[in-house]
Amino acid sequence: MATQPVEGAALRQLINLAKKQSLNFAFCPGAKKDDILLIDRRKAPAALGKDAKKQGTTPKLAYGTLSADGNVVKLVCESELPNLAKQIRNYLKSSSISAKVQVVGADGSVLEEDADPDEDQPRTETAPAPESPAPGADKEAKAQALQRLKEVVMRAAKVGPEAQKLAAGAAKAISAQVKSGDLGAADQALTSLTQQIAALADAPPAPEPKPETPAPSLDRVRKDWAAARKTAAQDIRSLIEGMRAAAKDTPELAQAPARIARLAQPLKQLDTKLDTLLDQLGKTDNPSERKKLSAAARKQIRDHMAVMNSNFFMEVDQNGFAPTRIRATVSRALRQVNEALKA
Repeated sequence: MATQPVEGAALRQLINLAKKQSLNFAFCPGAKKDDILLIDRRKAPAALGKDAKKQGTTPKLAYGTLSADGNVVKLVCESELPNLAKQIRNYLKSSSISAKVQVVGADGSVLEEDADPDEDQPRTETAPAPESPAPGADKEAKAQALQRLKEVVMRAAKVGPEAQKLAAGAAKAISAQVKSGDLGAADQALTSLTQQIAALADAPPAPEPKPETPAPSLDRVRKDWAAARKTAAQDIRSLIEGMRAAAKDTPELAQAPARIARLAQPLKQLDTKLDTLLDQLGKTDNPSERKKLSAAARKQIRDHMAVMNSNFFMEVDQNGFAPTRIRATVSRALRQVNEALKA
């Protein structure tokens, strides 16, 4: 069943909850003031967008994440609309929520802003509702967080002993955060834990000895890693160009290329640090130095895999605007480097 639109007291509670943790949203403006706003903590923004579009009366759609800071509601969009800040502010105002609304980029820069003229005066609340969610809403949020923790621990058990040990070590602290009501910290810790377990799941298992198939050389995997970075960068450029071409006939996508460029910024973390470590490994026979360099290289691999397991790169290759294989290309090259380090 599609998520139901939120308004009134329920919306005020969610805006207050957004002061503690980011929530996912989708917005479909209506033709006759029948706007649809969906907000959910766990359901992905793109999935919420599909629900909103089914319930809406126009093809216009925006979705992403929502947070609140004082009387400022901030939107980070994966898909956006012109004048989105004004439309969301008017929707909030219809539920007696007086707030400044900002559309911000992934780097925190304000891209669009809308507020009532008297919003320049400092406020302590975004709405007449109490600062904290109603007891029932808080209880439900805690139950959802504990259920999510349970699912992450079960996932870790399936991945293997290392992941299971990692989850067990973090579960006690996260559970304590949830029970104390620090849901924002718990959400961040759960997200980090999920990404670490995903990285372990993607890491190759220890290979059986196969003398007839030697591990790839450091020289070869260095070249493959350089080629993978170049291919990923080219794919991002192709995606942006594809979206620019589509935006010519679709005004709603006018800002999409710039948004994609910002969301792809973490790709710059795939720099030459790993290449430098592999070069140093190939030039030393000192056991102690090789051990140190190998450990540093494996940390780089884990960091890069965490980038590839972020929401954007998990979904970017199904973009529909240009054929890309960013995640598969980068992940394969990192697995080859990992195999070479075991030799």
